[in-house]
Amino acid sequence: MSKCWFLNRLLYVMVSICLLGWIADANCGETTLRKKVLILNSYHSGYKGSDDAVEGIKETLLRALPETEIQVEYLDSKNNSGREFDAKLIDLLRFKYQQRHFDLILSTDDYAFNVIERHRSDLFGATPIVFCGTNSFDRARLTGKRGIVGIDERPSFKATLDLIFALHPGTKNIVVIRDDSVTGRLNHMEFQKAAAQLHDKATFTDWAGLRLDQFIDRVRELKPGSAIVYFASFVPDKNGDRVSSNEALRRISTASPVPVYGGWEFNLGKGIVGGRLLNLREHGAAAAALAVRVLRGESIDDLPPVTPSPNKDMFDYNELRRVGIAPGKLPADSIIVNKPPGYLWSHRVEILSTISVLLLLALTMSFVKLVNSRKNLQVHRDALVQRNGELEQALSKVKVLEGIIPVCMYCKKVRKDEQSWQQMESYISQHTEAQFSHGICPSCFDDNFSGRKPKQL
Repeated sequence: MSKCWFLNRLLYVMVSICLLGWIADANCGETTLRKKVLILNSYHSGYKGSDDAVEGIKETLLRALPETEIQVEYLDSKNNSGREFDAKLIDLLRFKYQQRHFDLILSTDDYAFNVIERHRSDLFGATPIVFCGTNSFDRARLTGKRGIVGIDERPSFKATLDLIFALHPGTKNIVVIRDDSVTGRLNHMEFQKAAAQLHDKATFTDWAGLRLDQFIDRVRELKPGSAIVYFASFVPDKNGDRVSSNEALRRISTASPVPVYGGWEFNLGKGIVGGRLLNLREHGAAAAALAVRVLRGESIDDLPPVTPSPNKDMFDYNELRRVGIAPGKLPADSIIVNKPPGYLWSHRVEILSTISVLLLLALTMSFVKLVNSRKNLQVHRDALVQRNGELEQALSKVKVLEGIIPVCMYCKKVRKDEQSWQQMESYISQHTEAQFSHGICPSCFDDNFSGRKPKQL
């Protein structure tokens, strides 16, 4: 008895240990998937470009790793700048994050990456870094650095200029409208590289750092044969307050007698015709795809240090129409926003209303036909019942003679039983509804009334 008890207890302990190990492994695996990611956003919440990049990052990360904890830190560099601001910001970041652990840091735009480049070790240690939104990134900045990869936000100015000359063959003057910030200057340097290859086709004029009213006054004076390339992150108004990129673009485009092109997708639908545009949502998604590979255990140093931005030809149908460009002239696979729906979609209310009326008429006709059919069926049914009654009444009067009837071969009487015989006419009348009338046929008349003897049977 004691031996069995001991074996049972041992088995119980072993099973418990296995279950506890399985639960621990499951919890460990769950913890492994629950990663912590910090996004350092160079700007402020509400700035369209960086908001799009952050949305692309979050969407891609959470689709691949749903348990990921994501925190966004806004550095607000559009509204603040200078050494004093930088110093206070670094102190704040050190205070908030020096003792916190993150599995990966994602940075958007140049200012955030500059902070990481200078203060990574004392702020985040050796935490892997994935950057995006850095304008015309110089790969040399990564020389000797480990644990850093990213997406180069390099606008496709050359491709956009080629589009302008192809779609507007008479263009001889290209005007650049931009802000005079660090980002604006970096983008302009990239634009100058593209313009240098096309100096024989047009003159290039740089308008930078003007107030919005000054931009509008100059734009109104532009002559046919000119085109604008717009990539201002913001524009100050008369009071020095910053007007957002899209609001400034809307006012400039409204005043412009010439087409306006751009470099970023977030300006599409706000006044630019289009161009080979940088889509910041997809840009952020591309950076997040790299982050997912790292979070899943792939070595960050085995990934390509810098990946090109996935830019695409994109256009606004309303602006194409305004400047007289047919969609058929655009490059293959171009994306067109604000394109009106086809005829069927445009007239869907009228079409659906007509179909509804036709269906209602068809249903009404079917109902009327069904009612008439039921009436006709009732008439025929009544007639059939009446006729059936008549037939049943007629049949009730019919008496049927069946079997062998014994008839005398001489007088033709019918035998009723062994002793009695009955005239044929009487027998038939008795057993059926038939009645007899009498006459004489010509043969019998001759035999009985012509003086000849009747034939002997």
